[in-house]
Amino acid sequence: MTKKMSNSDEPVGFTVEGVLALAGGRGAVAKELGVSVQSVVKWGRRIPAPHARKVAVMAGLPLEIVRPDMVKRGHDEASEYVRASRT
Repeated sequence: MTKKMSNSDEPVGFTVEGVLALAGGRGAVAKELGVSVQSVVKWGRRIPAPHARKVAVMAGLPLEIVRPDMVKRGHDEASEYVRASRT
């Protein structure tokens, strides 16, 4: 259910299929998000950012597992804000 991506720009974490399975399957996720199942099938290798938090909650996983890139970006932005406010 987990795998390491070969490209350094790709997040390391659970596969989309693994996360969707934990969240109740494609149909359940689509219904909860108000999108079509076909839309969920097209996600490919990454859960879209607008849906990542809700899917993470549905799967019972932290966002760090579902979309580690979003968490790192948030930490980087917070660190930059703190550095800028100190000057």
